[in-house]
Amino acid sequence: MEAPSPRLRQGLQWPAWLAGLLALVGFLVFLGQALWFAHTTASSLDEGAYLYKGYLFASGQYRPFELYGPQTNKAPLAFLIPGTVEAVFGPGLRIGRYLAVLFGLLMLAATWSAGRRLSGKWLAAGAIWAFALNPALIKIYSEGVSQSEIAFLLALILALSLGENRPLWQLVLSGVLAGAIIMVRQNMVIVLPLLAFYIWWQHGLKPALLAALGGTVLLVFFHVIYWPYIMQLWTPWLPEAIKPLFAGVSVSLSGTPVWNPSIDLDGRVLSFFQGVRFHFVAMMGFLFGLVLWPKRRDLSASEFRAAVFLAALFAGLLLMHSWAAISNDYCVFCFTPYLAFFDVSAILFLAVIARAMSRHAHPLRQSLLVAGVPVLLAGIGYSAFEDWGDGLLALDVPRMRGGRILPGFTTLWDLISNKFAIDRNLAEKIVSAAAGVILGVALLFLALLVYRRLRNANVNYAYVLAVSVLGFGLIFSPLLSGSAGRPDCPGMDVIGANEELGRYLKDNIPAGSRVYWNGGLSVAPLLYVPGARMYLPQINDGYAHRTGGNADQLLKYGFWNDTLAAQWLQDADFVVVEGWRYAGMKDSLTASTYDELARSPVQSSCLEGSGLRLFRRK
Repeated sequence: MEAPSPRLRQGLQWPAWLAGLLALVGFLVFLGQALWFAHTTASSLDEGAYLYKGYLFASGQYRPFELYGPQTNKAPLAFLIPGTVEAVFGPGLRIGRYLAVLFGLLMLAATWSAGRRLSGKWLAAGAIWAFALNPALIKIYSEGVSQSEIAFLLALILALSLGENRPLWQLVLSGVLAGAIIMVRQNMVIVLPLLAFYIWWQHGLKPALLAALGGTVLLVFFHVIYWPYIMQLWTPWLPEAIKPLFAGVSVSLSGTPVWNPSIDLDGRVLSFFQGVRFHFVAMMGFLFGLVLWPKRRDLSASEFRAAVFLAALFAGLLLMHSWAAISNDYCVFCFTPYLAFFDVSAILFLAVIARAMSRHAHPLRQSLLVAGVPVLLAGIGYSAFEDWGDGLLALDVPRMRGGRILPGFTTLWDLISNKFAIDRNLAEKIVSAAAGVILGVALLFLALLVYRRLRNANVNYAYVLAVSVLGFGLIFSPLLSGSAGRPDCPGMDVIGANEELGRYLKDNIPAGSRVYWNGGLSVAPLLYVPGARMYLPQINDGYAHRTGGNADQLLKYGFWNDTLAAQWLQDADFVVVEGWRYAGMKDSLTASTYDELARSPVQSSCLEGSGLRLFRRK
């Protein structure tokens, strides 16, 4: 390997404790933001569903995949892990969110452990800050959904298995956890086979077989106890020749889904580049690492194997989740939260190869990098049009007519709208993409200036450009996060508000009452009402709503239609309606049939109309 430059040698002489202190500060910065977001983010449908279903399962009221029970649309541990914690400490939004924050901190600890072993304390500290400086990502990790849970399990698997001389028990445990991660989210299915291959490559056949056996036994265990309907997780993926064998357990639905979006190419491109923007260091670091892949002699055998494994893991998961989000219509804009599951693999990949990345890349690779930076930044700018566009169009520019500059100024929007027949939305996208190109070109020139100053450091321009762009992305992650990195309700304690709503419902709804829920996307307020009997398909709101179809068949798998809704409304003891939804139910909630009780003292969030109205059947 090349000898380090004098600058690098000087950097390596800094005391090791300083890297540890830097990492600790990163932990605290992450924790502070995570708690802030936990208290200021409006609850989502997924969060309410994970927590409510999880509590129903863990408390023994229902079983995962039970017919006519809650819709089990994810692997069972996604519900059972938070549900078990709720069963011990009490159900509620606070428990779910604090658990998510704890998983986020444990993910950082596992990342530090793996990064320190593979790359040293300084790069491990850098990996911590890749998370700590990204508020959009921290916001995802602070909600009671499965992202931080999966990220922790994946980071722990990597911490247990990566590197040399790993104890056998840790390798076997990593295999068991690889089985567990699949039982949290079935889209993580490639983790176990890739891990087994890596362990065989790095540690030998026996540890690989034992690790694979551990993960397989756990998978078999869950499939046995939830057989046969657990196969609902896999039937969409099965070859057509095999599907008839599981026809009796497959989710067979009649009617037409109400949630049936049709997303054009523009929306899919937008979703992809949002993922790049909000996961800048992971996505760009992975790409730059591939382009500047080190020479084999510049990596030790264990570093090379770890780099290959991490690259294959991130690429495989990226492709699977890109297909699940961008290639389908159901949830195109889920791409950004999906990446949060496995960012850690790209961050550790970058840490492994950072010191050895090619500093004398072939001109073709240099050209690819130089051409790619403005293109990628253009896409990032395009994806940020909602954050950047309005401000850019409000910029003052010289007045022009007939190609001549006139005295005075006008706004960029007035100039564009007078010259071109385009709407404001398209104009925002165009100017934001143009701003991204300008930023990309500016980074090219910045890297050139740095390169000229480092002529004696024995590095070429492509290497300096990659480091400059990644440094920019790391430092300015808060700005790149835009509105996604800001709290929904900065002046409100959302957890406290939901707890107060829960007390309001508990005080007015006796145990055992049948509750018709139209109280918002998230059913989190019902977590505080012991013994409430809600109509289970309503947990998934409109995403489980279908037009027409056989009512009994839909109910069997956790779906509903208007016929079932009418039956439930006639049967319910109480009807809970979110404020803004009341207009759609007004005709059904007549004074002759219902008494309206006092309205909720608070809203579930700062969103207008998120207070609750409660109706009791006379």
